[in-house]
Amino acid sequence: MSERAIALTGGDAAYFDFMRDCIASLRMTPEGRALALGVLDCGLTEEQRIWCQEQGAELVVPQWDFDFPGRAALKDGYKALTARPFLPRYFPGFDLYFWIDADCWVQQGDAITLFLAAARTGALAVAPEIHRSMRHYHHAWGEFSAVCGAAYEACFDKETAERLIRYPMINAGVFALAADAPHWAGWAEVYGAALQRSTDLTDQLALNVLVYDKGFRHEPLPSRCNWPVHHATPAWDADRSLFVEPAMPYEALGILHLTIYTKRLATLDVREIGGPHAGQVRPRSLRWPGRTAI
Repeated sequence: MSERAIALTGGDAAYFDFMRDCIASLRMTPEGRALALGVLDCGLTEEQRIWCQEQGAELVVPQWDFDFPGRAALKDGYKALTARPFLPRYFPGFDLYFWIDADCWVQQGDAITLFLAAARTGALAVAPEIHRSMRHYHHAWGEFSAVCGAAYEACFDKETAERLIRYPMINAGVFALAADAPHWAGWAEVYGAALQRSTDLTDQLALNVLVYDKGFRHEPLPSRCNWPVHHATPAWDADRSLFVEPAMPYEALGILHLTIYTKRLATLDVREIGGPHAGQVRPRSLRWPGRTAI
């Protein structure tokens, strides 16, 4: 029997502009077109649902999968986080699940191939936020450790925060996992307990605890497979028309993740590699370049 794999994303109507880019960029690559497509509908409009279905997506409306304090005050878009440990239940019948946050877009499909290859081993395929260019390993360590350390302590305790803040942060925005992996149930257990204490970064920090404290196997992929833009602005390779790592040898990025405030910015200051403006820093949008064609 041939392997069945599905790409999944989700969000509400306010997030659809990003989701559209995510899905369209996925479908522009052979690797993305080879996958089934699923969308967690956390409050899309009818027009938005129709667009997703035209791309071949199966839409599922998630429920609240956990009971926790403060849930009533949260918007339905938060269900795109709490539903993720239960993706095989929402979209049954697949062997491999590839999740990509709606504020990500695919530049090169080989990143998808890497995620799926790692997931086939039974490990959780993820891309930790660690790279020689990233600012939180240089001048911004104090900011990163304070913000994420406080979130760890709120979700778990101070001892966990002080220990795990030194580990490379596993970004939960893009991952792949086999349907029968034990990680799903393990993540749900850790996540559900942490939600009783905090809703800040809880999904991601629970995944880090699952790996680093509970010992669930993971395969750390290169950062180019899920590049968090707020940590290091990519460079632009004019000769290849690609966003690349901002350090030699300027490897092309597979998936760009418009993390935190970067999704609200029309442009960022991007250094150019090659071309008539080589070495210059110029304003450039980091949204999916193909968005004007859809």
